[in-house]
Amino acid sequence: MKYLSGLIFLAIVAYFALPYYHLYQINNAVVGNNHAALEELVDIEAVREVYDENVEWQINNTGPQGIVADAMRKGAKALGDTAVDTLIDVDWMLTRLHKTEGSLWQQLTFAFFESPTRFTIRLGQLGQDPVHIQMTMQDWYWRVTAVYE
Repeated sequence: MKYLSGLIFLAIVAYFALPYYHLYQINNAVVGNNHAALEELVDIEAVREVYDENVEWQINNTGPQGIVADAMRKGAKALGDTAVDTLIDVDWMLTRLHKTEGSLWQQLTFAFFESPTRFTIRLGQLGQDPVHIQMTMQDWYWRVTAVYE
């Protein structure tokens, strides 16, 4: 029984430590400009979807109202869909993560579990253009699925 409780304890500790290890891997990939390693750690398709949803929300919920504004929103949405697919890639991620001065560990100001399968990290001080990274557990492995600025 003692052995089994020790294994359960180690599994719980490993579960809570894995997101920080994943951040360590991301930091090493960013510092070394390692595109291949960063590509393995980031789900680019999920980041594109979240970014596209944010752009769509901003288009629909900001700015003037009216027929002309609706036409402009539809045009911006059409341009936004193609731009997001071509814009967001590993280089875009590296640019966003290089925005923080120093290593990711030095800029880490907040990290917490939102749910058992979602972990959020804030790099930089709140109110000073922080970068938020959201990681989701996919097949027992943590991957970046959203980047918010």
